[in-house]
Amino acid sequence: MALATVLMTSLASTVVAQTAAGGPLSTGDRYSCGLTNSKLALAACTRVIKDKGTPPDIRGVALRNRGLQLQLAGELDGAIADYSLALKLGSPSPVVAAKTFVNRGLAYDRRGDDDLALADFGMALSLSPSLTTAYLDRAAIWIKRGADAKAIADLSEVAKLKPRDAAVFASRGALYAHARDEDRAIADESAAITLDPKNAMAWETRSAAYRAKGDLQKAQLDAAQAVALNPQSALAHQDMGLSLQSAGAAESAIAEFGKAIRLDPSDADTIMARADAYLAQGDLDRAIADYSQAIALDPKITSAFNNRGVAYLERADNNKAISDFSAVIALDPAGAPAWLNRGEARQRNGDRKGAVADFDQAIALAPASPEALRQRAFLRQAADQNDLAISDYTAVISLLPKDADAYRGRGYAELELRRLDAAVSDLTMAITLNPRDALAYRFRSRAYAAKHDLQRASSDDNAAVRLAGKLPEASKSEP
Repeated sequence: MALATVLMTSLASTVVAQTAAGGPLSTGDRYSCGLTNSKLALAACTRVIKDKGTPPDIRGVALRNRGLQLQLAGELDGAIADYSLALKLGSPSPVVAAKTFVNRGLAYDRRGDDDLALADFGMALSLSPSLTTAYLDRAAIWIKRGADAKAIADLSEVAKLKPRDAAVFASRGALYAHARDEDRAIADESAAITLDPKNAMAWETRSAAYRAKGDLQKAQLDAAQAVALNPQSALAHQDMGLSLQSAGAAESAIAEFGKAIRLDPSDADTIMARADAYLAQGDLDRAIADYSQAIALDPKITSAFNNRGVAYLERADNNKAISDFSAVIALDPAGAPAWLNRGEARQRNGDRKGAVADFDQAIALAPASPEALRQRAFLRQAADQNDLAISDYTAVISLLPKDADAYRGRGYAELELRRLDAAVSDLTMAITLNPRDALAYRFRSRAYAAKHDLQRASSDDNAAVRLAGKLPEASKSEP
């Protein structure tokens, strides 16, 4: 379930009922105009509004009340028109005017006019700075727009006005969690739990925040509490599954995801999470089936395409892997991992040219990607482009100064180019970083032999044999 959906359900206020100012409405239409019976109220309010003898203040009340009835009935244009006329007539107090702006703002929001809604909520707050519904409704729009910081600011104002409202702290905590501010999230959810220990959403969010901080024990305890409070909540079971998965309890996680899916079979995120658990277990068929189901529910879920591609790659079904990674690239061409993954699949399929092109694009999008640089270096080396391979390995080393494989690869490239001193230096560093690297010993043995240092060559050759047995002749794929 999306963050905005969860929060807006708890934040968005209902339209604010209006009452007559300056004394109660008289009997008859004026009285019926204020009833909750929509049919009676609509007809009565209309007659009051049309009556030329109706005083402006009473006409304003009737317009506000008719607007309310129209809004509840989903007739948004009519409601907005009535609220607008009421505001033009004037209001008996700033609070009444502010509530009218709130109601019109909600009508605009339901109609999809977010900018007009934001303007009305702003007007409401300028007239009545303590009107919490205006802050909550504006926060709901900020959440919908992904403007978490602005939503947090509005919720913070509500927290000052209503310091014992657990839902406000729970909602602000969820926003902090979404912004990866786990400490503030935990503080807010703890406050919500203190105020309302039965607030399952607060337990769920605090569990997620603890999980993000790596405190898996607390995450599981909170998730279990959320499930106990709301065993019919798919979200609670999903959160429990994620906590168990993070702790390495894949089987238990899969069981919790299964419960969540039975409660909400349409939640692609939970199906995706179970697929990830299956993939981690090496159960490729079940993983692929779940990824496929997630994609059927949400054809734009790039992570499902990507991870299914990884599963196909693990199954050596390279063509299907390439197809899935291509789908990710079509949906998100700026995502470097999909280019890297497709390059790997093309490499395994024997398409070295296509693989290099994909690695080029991955590096262009993420220049600090050591894996893409390493893969390209490997292919360049295989194509006897050793100078280019050395450049890539050097870039890897600048990013990962203790990467033994990069030193070994660069050392081998230097050896191929007969740059023997440089080869010995790099291969020595590879051995220092990984003393059990048999290939590094073997390559350094060849470098020493080329330098006519036969004693050191023999010593390295013996070390290579001890570590890995008799090694075959070097090939372009060895680094």
